[in-house]
Amino acid sequence: MSGRAVIPQGSDIDPASVSIMPDGRVFQRTVHGLSEEQVGRIRAGYTCIKCYEDYIDAFPDECSVCKFPMREKQMEEFAKDFRGDIKFGPSTSLDEEREIMNEMRERAAYERALELGLTIPTPRIIVPRDA
Repeated sequence: MSGRAVIPQGSDIDPASVSIMPDGRVFQRTVHGLSEEQVGRIRAGYTCIKCYEDYIDAFPDECSVCKFPMREKQMEEFAKDFRGDIKFGPSTSLDEEREIMNEMRERAAYERALELGLTIPTPRIIVPRDA
């Protein structure tokens, strides 16, 4: 083992993939976001694809932590599970998120004003007659 920590950069639920346990329970699988270096170490057999234990030598017979047969199954699992570059987090920009938050705040203030019985003036645009 190398003693290096392999920590995913992000995690999310993969709605297109499930694991079915021997007793019939169904679980959605987790997708982990890894750096290019981390993916390279998994591909090269230096990091266990199942538990992310890191090794000094490539492709040990089995992972000493989770007992996954790395030498025999690592590349097969990598080919099956690797998704390439995917985006984590919201699909909106920071400015769009701010706009949504402002709209929610304004709507909440408007609804609170109505609950309190306040009269909300209707915005009007006044156009001069000779314009």
